Amino acid sequence: MRTLYYLIDKLDTAEVMVETLKSLNINADGYYIVSRDRDGLRRHHLHDASVMDETDLVHSGERGALVGGLCGLLFALWIVTMKPMGLSLTLWSFLFVSALIGCFGAWVGGMVGISHEHYKLAPFHDAIARGKYLMVISVREVAKARELKQVMHRRHPDALFEAEDATGVDVLSDKAGFHPRHP
Repeated sequence: MRTLYYLIDKLDTAEVMVETLKSLNINADGYYIVSRDRDGLRRHHLHDASVMDETDLVHSGERGALVGGLCGLLFALWIVTMKPMGLSLTLWSFLFVSALIGCFGAWVGGMVGISHEHYKLAPFHDAIARGKYLMVISVREVAKARELKQVMHRRHPDALFEAEDATGVDVLSDKAGFHPRHP
């Protein structure tokens, strides 16, 4: 999956870009717009970013679940081998303790993530604060992304192409794989 990032000055430009996206068979699920002006986006019936798009909730939650699950397994294994205070665990108890600590890790990770801006939006923080709109477009095929960039460049020269990203799910990533064109 490829993700394209465009900075836009005017909401009217964003509306016209959405019409272009529709003509290329990209619906509202294929893009979102990050802006301070959420009311303006809604008045113009544009798809604004959700909490999951704007924060690091998913990435941190997944990482927390992984770390919590491993800690839960180690804790349950410790109880099985050391039998502190004469405790013994059945298989179901072992799995329950592991899952419970894993869920706690996911919750802690999610709370940490929801309090942080998504790392891929951080380079655009100042531009968004100044009132610009960031359109984030996701497409599955590399060829479609290439075509989309050409069409956007030709039809919307005032929309600044800022970054392209190969999107994937990597729970253990250190977030270093994203490089915007203009930091």
